[in-house]
Amino acid sequence: MKTITTQELDLLKDHLIKKPFKYQEVFLEVLDHYATAYEQSEDSLEETIVKTDRVFPNARIEDINARYIKDLIRQMRKAHFTFFTNFFRWPQLLTTVLIVILFMLAAPIIHEYKAIKLTIFLGLAFVPFVLTIYVGVKSFRKRREYPGKLKNGHYNAMSIFLIIALNYMQINSFFRFFSDTENANMLEISPYWTAGFLLIGLALCSTTIQLFNAKVKPNMV
Repeated sequence: MKTITTQELDLLKDHLIKKPFKYQEVFLEVLDHYATAYEQSEDSLEETIVKTDRVFPNARIEDINARYIKDLIRQMRKAHFTFFTNFFRWPQLLTTVLIVILFMLAAPIIHEYKAIKLTIFLGLAFVPFVLTIYVGVKSFRKRREYPGKLKNGHYNAMSIFLIIALNYMQINSFFRFFSDTENANMLEISPYWTAGFLLIGLALCSTTIQLFNAKVKPNMV
């Protein structure tokens, strides 16, 4: 079995980039199919391209793009739900219980001193904000690595979960809007409500970081 050379691989990339790919992962997966087909056959690279093009016409590439990102988001939602629920299960449960006890004991203090409450709140809001910037920078750099500036599916899908975390941190603004009271503050209702809200925010931020680092691999080709 022959081995594809770097020059031949570059020729394959130049050929494939003309197809309607949207995501780097799909491009690399299809590239691997072409390269494997070439290495396992006695055909020339040009003959392999002609034959494999029949397997991957533009219509199929577009279909793979759509199915890939849809399945990726679905798999990431499942992973995020698992991370979030596991935050309140064993063995994470012990840590969670300790955190809950700490929050409950500190709730009156947190509630009484706005500076402490604001610091914790802004700290939690800062995490998804910084992660959003980091994902944006990583995504931009990744797009420059590939011809055609293809999107990275993982980073693209992460934006959905970052928006969830960012919106949760804005829940007090939504509360003020729907309560129709200009100075309404959900965090002033009860010290235990405040502690619970901050605890959920902690879980949400923590599991969003876990999701970012997770290797979610959806069905593709």
